[in-house]
Amino acid sequence: MQAISKYKRVVFIAILTILFAISIYIYSSIALDLYKLEVMRGGGGYVTDEVWYVSASRVILVKVFKLEPKQPVSVYNATVVFKVKPSTQQLLSLARELNLTINTELRNLSAIYVSGERNSVQLFIKSLSDSVVDVIPGWILPDKQDINNFINWEHPPLAKYLIGLIMYYIGDYPVYWRIPVILTGALTVVLVFLIVHKITGSILASLITSILVLVDPMSRALFSIALLDGYVALFTTIALYLTIQRRYREALLTTLIGGCFKASALFTTIPLIILVAREDAVSRGRSVLVFIKSLVKYTALSAILYTSLLVIVSIPVMNYMGITQWFNYALIGAVKWHASTKCVGAGCPISSAPWDWFIGLNSFPLYIYPDGSVLYASGFYPLWSLSLILLILFTPLLYTRERVYGYIVLLFLGTLLGYIGLWIIGGRSQYSFYAVHFTPLVYINLAFIFTKILPREELVREALGQWIRVISDIISKIFLT
Repeated sequence: MQAISKYKRVVFIAILTILFAISIYIYSSIALDLYKLEVMRGGGGYVTDEVWYVSASRVILVKVFKLEPKQPVSVYNATVVFKVKPSTQQLLSLARELNLTINTELRNLSAIYVSGERNSVQLFIKSLSDSVVDVIPGWILPDKQDINNFINWEHPPLAKYLIGLIMYYIGDYPVYWRIPVILTGALTVVLVFLIVHKITGSILASLITSILVLVDPMSRALFSIALLDGYVALFTTIALYLTIQRRYREALLTTLIGGCFKASALFTTIPLIILVAREDAVSRGRSVLVFIKSLVKYTALSAILYTSLLVIVSIPVMNYMGITQWFNYALIGAVKWHASTKCVGAGCPISSAPWDWFIGLNSFPLYIYPDGSVLYASGFYPLWSLSLILLILFTPLLYTRERVYGYIVLLFLGTLLGYIGLWIIGGRSQYSFYAVHFTPLVYINLAFIFTKILPREELVREALGQWIRVISDIISKIFLT
């Protein structure tokens, strides 16, 4: 028996290692392909909203931490921003004199991107000092107005710190920017395997589920591009893993930390606060009053703890922009920004309602390939639709014997209700790439239903019976009153 157990452990570890390695390979390959395509078409290497997050990471590194990105040993690159740009002839003449290359002239930013030997670049900048207002070393900045001062205050800074760390220690290079989110994707795939194995006991079901998460179009896109939403998916997956172990408070803390990468992670605190409050109520005689009091208490404590975490991680940014300005922009301004519609009209990116994400409608175009095909932020929506339909169908089991399924339902629906609530209060500029938050939940839900619910006829009958009773009561009240 001991030998069999040891054999299973070895197989288990081997599967996890292979899954992690394959995930790294697939997500890295996509990241590299996107970079090569950008180089071929003479682009700046940025894919979709990377222009904001990566640029903010570089600006934070240079202006907040006073550090420079790591660059090729033989070449020093810098985006030189002008108050009034000198003539192209003057710039080219000076560059030739110093043996430098002006790679690009930026129009909206009034800047140039120059490369060469470090001392020569510095002499070039010194020679134009009357016109120069800023210098950002490293990879070229996007051609966006005032991007040299942009720190993306509407989103928390932890993901940008990670990207900046990569720029400083490894290099300021498109594929390197994506290393943290590639690792995040690989860890998410591994955690999905662990969760499904824990709730089903089946290695086969765990393997199929983690592979589905790995190859889902949403995962392949969002775990290969330096956006923020992949981190939200990871922290939600960790929170579910802890919840299944009934470690609700640790799960709640996990989502609060995830909120320091992107605030949408906080939507998952909604079901977790309910679970913590319920635990308190059950321990005190199932009192409704205790439940309500605990709900209020833990909501307040979560808000205080999150604000404290956000303040701590934002100290460097706060020191740079000032406490008052940080408070106005990163707290008050961020809440207003998230709860508003940012862009209306023909020139705006396509937004979507949260329910669109599950039926493949209004998917956000992340990248247009040279042949005209489009990389959309869209999951494999037949399975996404099926998962949501079955989730709703079997929600009545939340109140019966299937405690584990209750956790999946609560985290799934509680998080979704957070996005819907934001949409209702005015945050209509939501994009389909936000939905990577649900990718692990979609497939974990399907895994549990197909292995633990559908094979048991009594559970299916019970769920259908509950819905029939509810619908019958509604019909009776409508037509018999």
